Amino acid sequence: MADSDSTPDAEGVSLVQHDTDAFEQAFQALLGEGGEPSTARILFHGGARETRQQALATLTRHTPANVHQFRVPSLLNEQRMQTQNALRKAFDHAAEESALVYFDAADALFVHSHVDTPDDGEDRAVPSTVEYFFDRVVAYEGVVIIAFQKEAHVDWAGEHVDLVVRFG
Repeated sequence: MADSDSTPDAEGVSLVQHDTDAFEQAFQALLGEGGEPSTARILFHGGARETRQQALATLTRHTPANVHQFRVPSLLNEQRMQTQNALRKAFDHAAEESALVYFDAADALFVHSHVDTPDDGEDRAVPSTVEYFFDRVVAYEGVVIIAFQKEAHVDWAGEHVDLVVRFG
């Protein structure tokens, strides 16, 4: 693939195709002075789970940090407070070890609903979980990688990340 796949958008987010020189260069640009990323938010879009895992392995070669991996559906519960508690614990435990955090199947954030939805409509509940998650992503002082399949979710989340890596 050509390196022309790296094109920053208006917000300064780099868009790169996985397994290209542009992918390696974009990640190297996120590395700090010591050769490891201090804070970076990366979005994986599309592709097979195995391919994303290979890309994660490529990225972890550059950081001595532990990796905490989560499938987002396993963090979602019936009650909103249970979901927020599970997400908080995921980030807090990762922060204790300065770990790289990887969230796979994150599209589930946008379609999950809670049984304790307020009376003013289901639309209010879904964004609160998504917003809570991304508040935690932005506040995390380490590397966070989030994997999405749907383009609309990538578009929404794009303002919260430094790099979007497209697969396939």
